[in-house]
Formats: sequence, C-alpha cells, structure tokens
Amino acid sequence: MQLKVINSFICLYQEQNISKASAKLYISQQGLSRQIQVLENELDVSLLTRSNTGVVPTEICKLLYPYFQSMHEQYLLSQEALADYRKKKSHAHTLAFAYGVTNSISSDFLFDYQKQHPKANLEIEEWSQATCIQKLIKNELDAAFLSTPLDTKLIRATPLVEGFMFIAIHKSHPLATSRIPIDLKSLDGESIITGVPENAIRQTMDYFCSKVGIHLRILVSSSNNLNFINSMTKNIGIAPITQTMAARITNPEIVVRNVIIPKRAYIYYCTPLDAPKSRELTELQRYVENYFVKTPTDELLKEQ
Repeated sequence: MQLKVINSFICLYQEQNISKASAKLYISQQGLSRQIQVLENELDVSLLTRSNTGVVPTEICKLLYPYFQSMHEQYLLSQEALADYRKKKSHAHTLAFAYGVTNSISSDFLFDYQKQHPKANLEIEEWSQATCIQKLIKNELDAAFLSTPLDTKLIRATPLVEGFMFIAIHKSHPLATSRIPIDLKSLDGESIITGVPENAIRQTMDYFCSKVGIHLRILVSSSNNLNFINSMTKNIGIAPITQTMAARITNPEIVVRNVIIPKRAYIYYCTPLDAPKSRELTELQRYVENYFVKTPTDELLKEQ
C-alpha cells in the first residue's frame, strides 16, 4: 500500500469531488481515479460511489478513513523528524517559495549566493502559502518568499519587491483595444484562465477581486495556464499574469494589458517570529534584501 495512494484517498474523501481533489494533488482526474481503484482492488471493497455532485463515501470507507488518516499523519510526523535530524546533522538552512511566486521573481539569486558562499548549505522547497506560514510558525522553515495578502502578526515579513498585475487576452477581446491601464472592476463577470487555488498569485488576484467586489468565472484552473495562453486562437477569456509570465508568451495573437489594483502588492521575505539568531541566516537575509534593492524591478521580473 503506497503512501501517495493513501494521501490521494484522504484528499478525495475530504473534498468528495474528483476535480477539486485532483487540482489539490496536482494530478489528472484519471490518475486520481486509477489510484483509488488500485486501493479498492487491494482492499477488495468499494470505497466511493459517484453522485451528481461528486463522490460519496461508502460505509466501509467511513469506517476505514480514520485509520488511513492516522497512518498518513504518523508518516508525515516521521518525515518531519527525519528532515529535522538531517537538517541538524548537515547544518542546512531551509527556504521555501510559495507556489506561484517564482512566476514573479527568479530564484537564481539563491544559487548565486551559494556560489559566493561555498560553505552555505541551503535547501530550497516549494509549498502552498498556507503551508509555508504554518512551517514558519513551527520553525520548520528558516525563511520563505510569500506574496500579498499576508497576515504579519504571526511571522516577520520584509517587503522585497512590488508586484503588478497584468492580463493576457486575445487580440479580438474588446479590452485589447485599450492602451491605458485597465481598472480591475472592468473585469467583473469575465471568464478567466488562472492558476490552481493554492497558487499564491491566484490568491492575490482573488484577494483583490474581493476587495473591489467583483466576481470572475473560472474557465480554466491549471498549474500550466501559460500553455493555454500560448495555444489560444480566439477570444475565450482573460488570463491574469505576472510580467515574468508575459515575457514567456509566444502567441502573436495575444496582447498584454496592465491592470489597476486597489492596493500595492508585494513579494515578502518571511522568517519565524522567534527565530534563533544565526550569523549565517542574518548574512543571508542581508544578501537577499540588498539584492532586491540593487537589482532594478524590470530585471527581477524578466530574469526567468
């Protein structure tokens, strides 16, 4: 019995919707269905039945779920203990990027730091913004790169670079004719191609939409929405993007327009509130802050 299958089962049980669960797990709906079928074949029971709204747990499924949940929690605890042991043994420092943040800034500056400091041992991870915050609170991360919106009551946050919002649209879209920045309110009711809900940049967009009281229709929610943009041949909707993503658009029928957002947005360098003092981490933070001060924003956004 594979742990990834148990993880998929737990996620599907909680969501009771194959589409939502597969998006959270970053796998296809077919792949998720196959994993559940493998588990059902191994146990020789039916765990879930389909309904008009999603899937419904069977009686045996409800009975087994707490055991699988406990197994998964114990596995995660063992992995955390192992990671903590290895980190202490190797004197490594762990940094994380929230999903989607590397669509706004390149992570290359950290590799440059390691080249300049051969003895530095950095472990770079990627998690959802919520997971990054929880790991910072638990001191399981030394630092994380997160984006607006951010509650700074539980962690320390230093703004590094201001972010801007753009939209990619087909040249036949009515908004394509505008040469001036587009007010976010004018996108109310539009169909959009966007990232998955865990994507930090998607969360920034959702936050600003709630601020101005508009609602967008999700046409595509994908971790690879750039592929949809580059294959667009007609006006099917808009795609909120960063300037870095804009630089990777190869479709000649797509135009990019700036969007006016209700408040400033930032990428932050975040650390635990009660982080132990360390010369190496102090030096690293100083390097990161100086890098973003000295590097022009346009270069930061075009590095990838």
